[in-house]
Amino acid sequence: MELERFASYVALSLPIIFIVGLAIVIHANPWFSFTNNALSDMGSLKNPNRWLFNGFVMFFAVVAMIPAVVAFKHGLSYLMPLALVFLFLVGVFPEELPYHTPSAVLFYVLALADIALVGIKLGRKSPVNYVWGVLAVVVFLTMLYLIRAKVFKGLAIPELIGASLILAWFVYIGLLLKGLKP
Repeated sequence: MELERFASYVALSLPIIFIVGLAIVIHANPWFSFTNNALSDMGSLKNPNRWLFNGFVMFFAVVAMIPAVVAFKHGLSYLMPLALVFLFLVGVFPEELPYHTPSAVLFYVLALADIALVGIKLGRKSPVNYVWGVLAVVVFLTMLYLIRAKVFKGLAIPELIGASLILAWFVYIGLLLKGLKP
């Protein structure tokens, strides 16, 4: 029970860790633009500060793995631990390397699929949980639309839309691990 409690606190803290970490990375890269860049541009081999972004992504993936694995043990996750492995690989492979894009795409696809699947599963206990499944699909389609329609020159805004739902899901998982009934 102690591990569940610790994992719940970690899950609840993930949005704060993400916001603070991203703010530090952006502060170190004043050239970065949400509308003109992808987040991974800050981890580019051409960027002398790349270690900060790549290190943050790897650190975040390792920390997020704690509640993801505990959630998996409790049937509250199927794919999130694997998604976080791919997020870790996003930090290992800067955008110029061939494994970067597949890792980033698989992170989002697996994480959003996990939210949809578990949302549907939990929806059997309480219909309000079906909202998670719907949100996961809507967010995925919104990301695809923004990217394919080239609404923005860069990918940062679609990436942050996906990240926002994933972070909200981790908060919900944290509450479930604390004892909230689904």
